[in-house]
Amino acid sequence: MALFSVMACDPFAGGAANTQGSGGGGGGGGGGLLGGLSGIACPELSGGGSALRGNFTAKAGLNAKIGAFVQASKDLLALSGRMDAEITGACKRMAADLGVPPAKLVPAQGVAASTAACNAVSAEIGAALKGGVTLKAEFTPPKCEVNASARASCEGHCKVEVTPAEIVAKCDPGKLSGQCKGTCSGKCEGTCKGTCQGECAVKDAQGKCAGQCNGTCQGSCSATCHASCKGEWQAPKCEGHVTPPKVDADCKASCDASAKITAQCTKPALNLTASANAEALAKVLATLRANLPVLISAQFKIGKEIAADLQTLVRVGGQLRGELNGAGSKAVACVTAAVSTVASASVSVNVSFKASASVSGKAGVGG
Repeated sequence: MALFSVMACDPFAGGAANTQGSGGGGGGGGGGLLGGLSGIACPELSGGGSALRGNFTAKAGLNAKIGAFVQASKDLLALSGRMDAEITGACKRMAADLGVPPAKLVPAQGVAASTAACNAVSAEIGAALKGGVTLKAEFTPPKCEVNASARASCEGHCKVEVTPAEIVAKCDPGKLSGQCKGTCSGKCEGTCKGTCQGECAVKDAQGKCAGQCNGTCQGSCSATCHASCKGEWQAPKCEGHVTPPKVDADCKASCDASAKITAQCTKPALNLTASANAEALAKVLATLRANLPVLISAQFKIGKEIAADLQTLVRVGGQLRGELNGAGSKAVACVTAAVSTVASASVSVNVSFKASASVSGKAGVGG
């Protein structure tokens, strides 16, 4: 088995989310009251559907970016709650196995439940390791698998379609084609009713073209009109080339973060040994073997898999807040709520990480 160090990782070192220590701030619970208020300000943050389908602003490109960011924030909120519950649960089970009095698990004001429970277990294990006895944990690192289909769907959402108006504006007029709601002044592939500058297959009683025009039609066109439309183009196409908008880097970054945050990770197979007095440490070894994989998986997820993505979401949120001029109140409310969610959820996972590390460090994780 490989020995993998998670103790050296501080996923928030130097980052904006690193606003409290392991004992601070009532972290956990996926944002608590702030998460609830964010959901009220922006229902897409708390609803069961995908925020990618949200209608935040009439600006298509910005709407896509906001949707991807709100979804990533929503995924992070869910992860923070799950990590807190898993780590707190594992430490409470170990505390029960080791006979830690329940009163020691009650968090003080402003201290997270995970911090109180894990610190109590860490102290109990530390007391059991007398005379220089140490523990050593060897394991194969967890494997995390992202949902490739969900990531592709999100990135596809970032590829904003070229609108008909943009096609008309960007295409060389001589290469435009489509249905013409008005007067076609070009080649008509269907029935031309009007003047045909060329050969007309059928003419009406007044001598005007009422059939296929082999030339240029000046009038209505029942099918595709090419080159010129005096009126509104419907389903316009460019026979040349219109460059569609590129996939926005920040939108894609939110998709990548969401994919990593929601990735499913395996629990490691663990080999735990004591340098001496293994018999005296039987209870400690037994409960660690049962519960330490939960802590290792959580630390790996937070410290190795998503640490950079948390910082990315902080950056993307700040960038979006500077792009909201004229975007409307819904966009402002949802970006503001999502930015707050990222901040509170990041603090929560940081607290959970440090609480877990207080136990895994005593167990010899990190070598």
